Amino acid sequence: MPRGKFDSKKLKRAGEYKIESSTASKVKKMIAEADEEFEETRVNFRWGRHQLDQVKQAAKLMGVPYQTYLKQVVYRQSLIDLKSAADFSRGT
Repeated sequence: MPRGKFDSKKLKRAGEYKIESSTASKVKKMIAEADEEFEETRVNFRWGRHQLDQVKQAAKLMGVPYQTYLKQVVYRQSLIDLKSAADFSRGT
């Protein structure tokens, strides 16, 4: 952060600022990453203490935080269930 007094005379008027092409690509990437963050959705549910303790124990064995473990397990199971449903609907 620059030190010293703010000089409003050095500011350009709106619409006059041009970004170099190398900087523009970095800015676009940062904007895309920020937009991606907003696409995330929170999921909340209630479990009994015993159930959560079991999940935490399993996560510890796998070496990951329990939230990460939950996401991995639920996602993996959803893929299995969707494949099973697709197979069933095809009659295989």
